[in-house]
Amino acid sequence: MFIPDCEVIMALVPEVTIATDTGTYDIESGQWRAQVTELHASLRDEVGTISLRSAPAPDAKGTLETVILALGSSGALLAAEHCFRAWLGRDKTRSLTVTWTDDTGKERKLSITGERLDRRSFKAFTESIGRMLEDR
Repeated sequence: MFIPDCEVIMALVPEVTIATDTGTYDIESGQWRAQVTELHASLRDEVGTISLRSAPAPDAKGTLETVILALGSSGALLAAEHCFRAWLGRDKTRSLTVTWTDDTGKERKLSITGERLDRRSFKAFTESIGRMLEDR
C-alpha cells in the first residue's frame, strides 16, 4: 500500500496565516490576550484545528501570536470568514492580517480593521481560497 508523503497532502490544503492587532490595548495586556484567545477558540470550534506560532513583537516587549489555519473545505472557509467578521465587529480598533499563497503561487495579504468591515471585505480572500479548493 502506497502512503503519500505528508508534505504533499498538506500542500493540497490551503493554509492561511492570521495575525491580530489592536489600536486600544497593549499586546501584553490581559484584556487583549483574552480577546485574541476568544478568536482562537471560535476558530477552533467552527473551523477545526489551528496552530499557534509566537514571534518577538517588533519595537515592543512581548510576542505576537500568529495562527496557522488549514482550510480543507468550503464549509471551513465560510466558517473562518464568519469568525473573522464576528470578532472584528465587536471592536472597531481590532484588526486582522490574513496571509495565504494563491493558486498561482503568489503570496496574498489582506489587512482589515473592524472600522472598515463591510460585506465585500473578505471577497478576494474567499474567492482565492475557493478556487484553490475547487482545483484539488
